[in-house]
Amino acid sequence: MISILSFVIFTAIFLNHEVTNPLTQLKEISVKLFSGGPEQSNLCSDDLDKKLNELTEISDKLIKFNFKNSFNKETVSAIETITELTEQLKSEISTARTFKINRNEFLGNVAHELRTPIFAIQLALETLLDGAIDDKRVNKDFLERANKQAGRMKELVDNLISISKIETGMKLSRRYFCVGEYIKEIISGMKDLAAGNKSEILFMNKTSSKCEIFADAEQLKHVFINLIGNAIKFSHEGSNVIVRAIERRKDVLFEVEDSGIGIPAKDIPRIFERFYRIDKNRSRDRGGSGLGLSIVKHILEIHSTSISVSSSPGNGSVFRFAIPK
Repeated sequence: MISILSFVIFTAIFLNHEVTNPLTQLKEISVKLFSGGPEQSNLCSDDLDKKLNELTEISDKLIKFNFKNSFNKETVSAIETITELTEQLKSEISTARTFKINRNEFLGNVAHELRTPIFAIQLALETLLDGAIDDKRVNKDFLERANKQAGRMKELVDNLISISKIETGMKLSRRYFCVGEYIKEIISGMKDLAAGNKSEILFMNKTSSKCEIFADAEQLKHVFINLIGNAIKFSHEGSNVIVRAIERRKDVLFEVEDSGIGIPAKDIPRIFERFYRIDKNRSRDRGGSGLGLSIVKHILEIHSTSISVSSSPGNGSVFRFAIPK
């Protein structure tokens, strides 16, 4: 891009020396933006903001300058091309700025999420080393606490690996498989989790015995495990979680419904963001990495579908998505 930009700039200057001032400024900014090479990626968001402002200023000058003066056709075309390239540069820098902010926020969230279990494990081990290991009344309790937090760390790392695979272009292994048996098997594997909350997972199967869907069964399994797991965790003790499969002409609509705490309307647009929690303290107490719904969203997106939710505080939630037959 830079070689083209420089060529257009020098051509315009050669054709009409009167545009030298704004074009020279644009050339200087383009050099500052890209002559540094790979180290450009090390710029902080404030530097990127400064460059965006510089480009905007030059772009505005070029537009005004072009309208105020009469140039030959070649020069006007050159100025328009430079203005277009400037807008492209602004768009690229804006994207880079957003990526850098999101990356920094993501890394900060990862560090924060890891700090809690690491501290808990360290505290449990220090307590055991200080003598609790010889106390049969408490030693097992502290070991169980450390083990629980280690499991939490493993879940976080596993989910981070999953997100990394998805974002680097994970390939799906799609095949046809029977809906009814597939969902029953997933529910069977989650009975212990439901029993811990004295809950029951009910399967309302409204598909024919021969109904099949075309998807990556293993990846789709992560979707159901996350949704059903959340429904159990955030439901009241003893309540039921309902999984529905509704056969339609071209696809199967799936719903996971709970009668739990619900989600405030203001939070619904953000619940699929990484590490977003409605009630951070309460969510951490119930376990989870804060990445589950983000993974659900990404897996469904690479299946060329999406997920929606309807919910209100105190009235539970229903998550819906469709998979083609």
